[in-house]
Amino acid sequence: GTPSPRRARLDFSHAMLAVIFASATAFNGPARVPAAARSAVRMDMSASVPFVEKASKLGKGMLGDVGFDPLYLSDSMDLKWLREAELKHGRVCMLAVVGLIAPEFFRLGGPYYDAINPVEAVSKVPAVAWAQILGTIGGIEYFSNSGKMTMADMFTDSARVPGNTGFDPLKMKGAASADLQLKELKNGRLAMLAFGGMLTHCFLTGQPVLQGGLW
Repeated sequence: GTPSPRRARLDFSHAMLAVIFASATAFNGPARVPAAARSAVRMDMSASVPFVEKASKLGKGMLGDVGFDPLYLSDSMDLKWLREAELKHGRVCMLAVVGLIAPEFFRLGGPYYDAINPVEAVSKVPAVAWAQILGTIGGIEYFSNSGKMTMADMFTDSARVPGNTGFDPLKMKGAASADLQLKELKNGRLAMLAFGGMLTHCFLTGQPVLQGGLW
């Protein structure tokens, strides 16, 4: 039958209380995550960029791995090939940093090699010389690993160590090998940043590294 007025008022009151309770809990935010779950989330975050989730291939014990891969390149590229590229770029930049500064103290002379500003020096080198430089670099890159240069074939030999080209004229391999490799890696990373900073400085000031000033 038709509910009594008293019963209708009770049902309406219950409904209003339910709406108020739901509204209040909505402003309290999400339920608290258990401590164990929060710890698991933290473990999956990058150690070097703590607000970014760690790339899946990192944290496996590779020398110098600090969890830095904010672009997640390692998710789609071979990790050994990336380490090879990192080491080679680091080595080049260690030489390049010296090369940016050395002309301020020593110059070869002649119309092509007398500039002390690195940006100006690049434009003064003739095209034939650039062809020789790039050809030599390409030849070294190609023959140092029997022509295997891509991700698909560079590490077909599973025993090949990234960056190991057999160049060790001072015979520094031995008990301290891992320590020396880590030092090379860190110095190479620093040199890549330093080279970028120095070159930016030269572009902004139009002056050599040690002589220029922003103000």
